[in-house]
Amino acid sequence: MIDLRYISTRGAAPDLEFDDVLLTGLARDGGLYVPEAWPRFDGGLVKTLRGRSYETVASRVAAPFVAGGSVTEEVLERLVAEAYAGFGHTARAPLVQIDQ
Repeated sequence: MIDLRYISTRGAAPDLEFDDVLLTGLARDGGLYVPEAWPRFDGGLVKTLRGRSYETVASRVAAPFVAGGSVTEEVLERLVAEAYAGFGHTARAPLVQIDQ
C-alpha cells in the first residue's frame, strides 16, 4: 500500500502524512488537508465487504487514508470498534426517512 500524502486546499502549506495531519489540524496557510490522490476501491474489495459488520467496513474503508502512519490495521480496527461500542442500534447508523 502506498503512503498517502495530504495537501492543503490553499496550496501554500507543506504536504504531510496522516500522522502529521492528525496532529496539525488546519494547514499553516489556513486550508484544509485533503488526500493528494483519492484511494480507489475495486469491485473485488467491495464484494468482500458485503455482509460484514459496520465496524469491519469502516476499518477497511479508512485503512488507505492512514496507510504508512503509526496506526496499524490492528490499531485502526480496535479504534473503530471502540468508537462504535456505545451505539445501541445493531445497524450502528440506521437511516430513517423523516420526510418525502
